Parts: sequence; C-alpha cells; structure tokens
Amino acid sequence: MQTQTIERQVKIIVNNEKLNQYSNLEVMPLNIAKGDDNGLADRKLSAIHKKLREDGWNVSSAQAAKKIYKLFNDCLVTEVTTRHIDALKEHLLKNGRSVATVNRYFSALSKMFKYAFNRPNEYGLKSIPHIPWGTENNARVRWVTVKEEREMIRMMTKRNKVEFLNFFLFLMDTGLRKGEACKLTTADVQLDEVQKVRYVLVNDTKNGTNRSVPLSDRAWGIVEPLIEGQDATTAVFRHNYWTLQNQWEDMREIMGLDEDREFTLHCLRHTFASRLAQAGKPLHLIGLLMGHKTLAMTKRYSHLAPQHTFNVLDVLNNDRPSEDTDCQIDEISHIG
Repeated sequence: MQTQTIERQVKIIVNNEKLNQYSNLEVMPLNIAKGDDNGLADRKLSAIHKKLREDGWNVSSAQAAKKIYKLFNDCLVTEVTTRHIDALKEHLLKNGRSVATVNRYFSALSKMFKYAFNRPNEYGLKSIPHIPWGTENNARVRWVTVKEEREMIRMMTKRNKVEFLNFFLFLMDTGLRKGEACKLTTADVQLDEVQKVRYVLVNDTKNGTNRSVPLSDRAWGIVEPLIEGQDATTAVFRHNYWTLQNQWEDMREIMGLDEDREFTLHCLRHTFASRLAQAGKPLHLIGLLMGHKTLAMTKRYSHLAPQHTFNVLDVLNNDRPSEDTDCQIDEISHIG
C-alpha cells in the first residue's frame, strides 16, 4: 500500500505544476494519441523495456525499470531530463527509500538510456542525462546462512535445477565472481601432485591479476564430471549471465527472499570470505584468495573473526611475565 502511495505521489509531481518546487522542472509532454504518434510510441520507455525483456533482461532489473517508466508516466526516452531524475531521487529518499534502492532504480533507467543511445536512428537520443548515483553504505556484508544454504539445496534439487545449484555452490566454496567462474576452462582446473591439492587458476580478474584458489571436496565434485574428457579450452560452466541471474531471482522468490535486495548472487562470494573469517583465517590470506587489490577491501570481514580477539585476551591474561621474571628483567636493566 505504501509503495502504491509513493508511486501515485511521484506521478503527480512529475506530471503537473508541482514540478515547479523542484528547480522549475519542465512538464513532460505525454499521452500520445493512438494512430497519430508517427512512430513515437516505439520511443517510449515501456517500448525499450519490452525490447530489453525480450533480450533476456533479469527479472529484478526489469521490475525496477517498469516502476520507473510508470512513475514517469511512460514518456519518450528523449523527454526525461536530469532535473526530472533529481526530483525523483529527492522524492523517493524523502519517502523512505534507501540509497541502495534508489540506485537500483537508476541502474535500470541507465540501462534503458544506453540501449536507446546506442541506436540513435531509432530513438533520437543524442545524450544520456546525468544520473545522481548515491553513495551506499557497504559496511554490512550479506552472506548465505547455513539454513538458507540447506533450503537452496532442497528447493533447487526438488525443481530439477541441480545444474544451476552446482554453479551457485561452486561460487560459495571458491569465492569467485560469477564472471570469473564463467571464464574457467578445463585447463584452469589443476592438481598439485606434490601437495595433492586441487585448485583453479583464475585469470583476467576484476583487478587485472591472476590467483590460485583451492577446491573443496564439494567444489571438486562439481567440476570433475564437467571437465572429464574435455579439451583444454572447453568452458567448465556453460551458462550466460542472464540465465544465471534469472535462475537466482526465481530461487530467491521461491525462498521468500524476494524483498531482501541484498540477497544477490554476489553474496555467495561474501559467504566464502565470511566463513573463512569466522574460522579465524588471516585477513591477508582471505584477500589473496578473493583477489582483493588492497587489504582495506578485506577488512570488511574483520568483525566476523572474534577468535582473534580471544587470542589477544589469552596473551594478556595467561602469558604475563611472572614476578620472578619481573625481578630478572629489573636486574638485567641495571647491569653495567
């Protein structure tokens, strides 16, 4: 009910004289008459939204985009200005929407802008309006709980989605970004004969570095049948971005987590790091496995490692010098 109220209020603001309180925003020319649009209807935001959906746009982004074009009363893509976007942002924030939520709306809007901009003959968009992205608080790290993991396994197995489940579990056990996992080839799966450790070579990462990531028994069990008998250049996983995203969105909805916008594919990577931190593994090691460029990126997991705090207390409480040692130290200090 609150969402509907907000949308009605925004639509009023964007389409009538109340726009004047937001830097004298111009009123959008809308309501194109049927049969007299000269093809302009194809330039509406809804038309672009439809094209992107046909191309496999993920459900979450498509839903955000639909809300956006409804708030703008489905105007032409060329009619949206920066001032309209500024007014929209201000209003959404005032009505309790988080910065992260507003940014997701803007991400969907940006996608539609870029689609039109790259097709100038079809849409006539000469420039993309500035989008005032907000700074999000990334202090909170969302990871998959053990209970959620069990539910993922149960639900996706029941629905015969094991192929996608295995990909998700592989990300959870390796900390790879989904793009990195999709680029893995048979040749990237290695075995250290000396230490008897199986690992993957991760190339072309986000930070332009290469790294080795060991494989858990579960991760190895996932990739072993996929690489058996395959050429060195054969992709280990043969999924595209949109399919994976759609499968994740479907799973999240079935699990009743569709309103938890932080429960994204990327939280599988956070799960890997969080579990290592909770087990007391050094942050620099976690950073190396994650491919972090700086230790500062890994420090977001430091609060998950209470064991380090306990170790400090052990030192302070149990490893204090005895009184005899104090005397010896005092004597030594006076020698010479």
